[in-house]
Amino acid sequence: MFSKTIAYGALLFATFMAASTAQARAVTLTLYTWEDYTDPSLLDEWQAETGIAVKQVYFDDEAQRNLVLSGHASEQIDVAVVDSSTIRVLSGAGYLYPVTKQPKRETFLPSSCGAFGRPYLWGSYGLVYREDKLTEPLTSWQSLLTPSSELSGHIGMLGLADELIMPALSALGYSVNSTDERQIQETFKLLKVQSPHVATYDYIYTYVLANPEQQEVWAAPAYSGDQVGLNELQGADVWQYVIPDEGAIIWLDCLAITANSRYKEEAQALIDFLTQKENSAQSTETLWVASPYKDALDLIDEQVLQDPTVYLDSDTLEKAVLFQPLRGSDILKRTRIKDALIRYHDFN
Repeated sequence: MFSKTIAYGALLFATFMAASTAQARAVTLTLYTWEDYTDPSLLDEWQAETGIAVKQVYFDDEAQRNLVLSGHASEQIDVAVVDSSTIRVLSGAGYLYPVTKQPKRETFLPSSCGAFGRPYLWGSYGLVYREDKLTEPLTSWQSLLTPSSELSGHIGMLGLADELIMPALSALGYSVNSTDERQIQETFKLLKVQSPHVATYDYIYTYVLANPEQQEVWAAPAYSGDQVGLNELQGADVWQYVIPDEGAIIWLDCLAITANSRYKEEAQALIDFLTQKENSAQSTETLWVASPYKDALDLIDEQVLQDPTVYLDSDTLEKAVLFQPLRGSDILKRTRIKDALIRYHDFN
């Protein structure tokens, strides 16, 4: 009887361990991110090493992302890409979980992600244009906002509150983070005058993804690195990215863990994996977007390092302006202007 009890106990233990292992293998992390913003081979490598799959869910509107992360749907998300200007708002409201600090590493834009995020990628917000369609390259926000007859009707604008207003503020010589009522109203007037020349207020990458054969939109605001994806989608090396003459607008994306994640330990491990210097360097080479980690620079191909649209030169970086967090009332003001402008465009 004793030996049978031992054997039965061992069987139960083995069954329990097998079930636990199967359950662990069944874990799937959900990564909430921009489309084509993670090197798929890295996720394959992660799953091969850990047995944990990663499902990507995409957004193309930061306001919608923020609504998701602040609602019940966040229970279905484990890791999210959140810009440094928003992460403080979301963490302050209790929607994010602290990320483990790394051993000291030198970074571009240090401390921008705070205690609730890990730097992922950084870059600039500028212009993309079709060099095969235009006789002269675009070099400024002003050329997009007061377009030539050649460009009229072929403009895309990014219909997000900050990304729509920032180019107009910059073109008028104001700070892109301005909250001055007069300056904000002046930008609205400029954008309203531009509106008849605009073909779409969809994010250019989303627009081309849905219409890969499109030949209507020739220029639009975009994030550095978008030109690579646009050229792949359209099957030709025709999209160019430039930093406008008015100066660089800088963004930094962070990896964050949602407060409602059921797999916080695994989520932290995924963040650790993606930000290892070798993997961060690989992301930069694949996506053509800069790693924030200086210890990754020696591992990045020289062609990428020398591309001034990826790693800004010292003069450009010194004059660059970082996206800054705004108060709720200022965000609401910009959102109302964005909504009013798009309604005006749609009904005129």
